[in-house]
Amino acid sequence: MRTFTGILAIATLFAVAQAQTFGVVDYERIINEVQLTQESLRELQTLQQRYQQAFQSLQESLILTDEERQELANLLLQPNLNDQQKKRVDELKNTARQRADELQSLRQKANPTETEKAALERFTQMEARSREALQLLGQQWGQELNQQAETRRAQVQKRIREVIAQVAKEKKVQVVFSTEAVLYCENDLTDEVIKRLNAAKK
Repeated sequence: MRTFTGILAIATLFAVAQAQTFGVVDYERIINEVQLTQESLRELQTLQQRYQQAFQSLQESLILTDEERQELANLLLQPNLNDQQKKRVDELKNTARQRADELQSLRQKANPTETEKAALERFTQMEARSREALQLLGQQWGQELNQQAETRRAQVQKRIREVIAQVAKEKKVQVVFSTEAVLYCENDLTDEVIKRLNAAKK
């Protein structure tokens, strides 16, 4: 038995159809087939890989000061480094590696000198601070990636809606429904919308 709300919705749709020219689009198909979506996904994947590689490099370079760690993080997130920047990345990684080796050696000493004890304490604190900082940084970068994904999704949806509106106006269509809401319609704009969107990317 149909509910009153369902009957009202059908009646409203019928009234609109009688008064105006309408068409439909398969929005899910558009999302899946347009190059705009694929391009956006590739950009996100590239960005995600950059964040993951940067985070892994930082995990392997724990024995750094706060300033050194921040500098390395900023460099690692840049898409294209020049020779000087690459050299600086290598310097920071080497510094962290040398300190890690020294820390391991100091931990194995049975009777360290006062100077060695001070170095052991300093490097141990660096390691601890780096682990805490990386935990926070991982959360921050995760939020940034989610924000980037949401921004790109909104941009893609906005562009698709703009092209749907353009095609509809050209075809004198006043109302466009999703194919999910309409069982049958001869005036399907989906192919033209996909064609228009993909042509704009060539």
